[in-house]
Amino acid sequence: MEKVFFERIEKINPKIIDGLKEKKEFSFRINRHKADLEAIDELREEGYNPKKVEWSDYVYTLPIEDRKKVTKSKPYTSNKIYIQNLSSIIAANALDIDENDWVLDLAAAPGGKSLIFSEKASKVSAVEPDKKRFFRMKRNFKEHGAKNIQTYNKDGRFVYKATGPIFDKVFLDAPCSSEAHIDLEEGITWWNLKRVRRFSKLQKELIISAFECLKPGGEMIYATCTFSPEENEEVIDFLLNRYDNAEVVKVDLPIDNIQEGMTKWEDKEYNPEVRKCIRILPKDAYSGFFFTKIKKLP
Repeated sequence: MEKVFFERIEKINPKIIDGLKEKKEFSFRINRHKADLEAIDELREEGYNPKKVEWSDYVYTLPIEDRKKVTKSKPYTSNKIYIQNLSSIIAANALDIDENDWVLDLAAAPGGKSLIFSEKASKVSAVEPDKKRFFRMKRNFKEHGAKNIQTYNKDGRFVYKATGPIFDKVFLDAPCSSEAHIDLEEGITWWNLKRVRRFSKLQKELIISAFECLKPGGEMIYATCTFSPEENEEVIDFLLNRYDNAEVVKVDLPIDNIQEGMTKWEDKEYNPEVRKCIRILPKDAYSGFFFTKIKKLP
């Protein structure tokens, strides 16, 4: 299976392998429920030298060797900062949230993106099916001072049957084969094509639920932390074929480690609109990520 994995990644983008091999930085953001820029001053007082990203005043990076140490810092232990990958943060920020919006996070644990949404929106509903992850997520929200998040221990595939189209914005970071988290030094032991296809089936069920939960005129983001087109472009193609009122929205990101969506993969051709999807290539504090913004036409 290791040979198959490398062959597939080579076809998607050979730069991915280099990014998986090397990780020099990690990232964090200021938890604005509890702090502002003074959290960075506190880190500097403790001897750290955080570097601000170009696209946000509240997101920073540090050398990877500082990651364990920073978890003992005062800003971290007082929940003023939240360690989160840059790809995850930039994708969450790509959902344009208004202060009056009701946002649904359909596969929310551990809750980092829900916390971002809660800083901007009127109300957030966070759904997580796994009971252990659900209770850890609830504790995470409480510790970080988010008071406008409702939590539900439910299977996201069926949420739309209970709610209907009531949400202004929806974010679905779907369960996936997690190829972006493969450690090449440990070897590719748990990956296989059967796993990819199993997740693709689940993702198609989840994206139906996400779209059905969305108000007409609303926007959603579909995301994964994997590279396989079966779990990414194929899922978006499936949605576009099923719904005439689903429209892919182009997102411009201020980074260069990105690749547009693939319209062909092996023996399949996808809707040309999937070209607007974004595959973030692993680099520095960015892990591999895929996301697409979708509008529900009235």
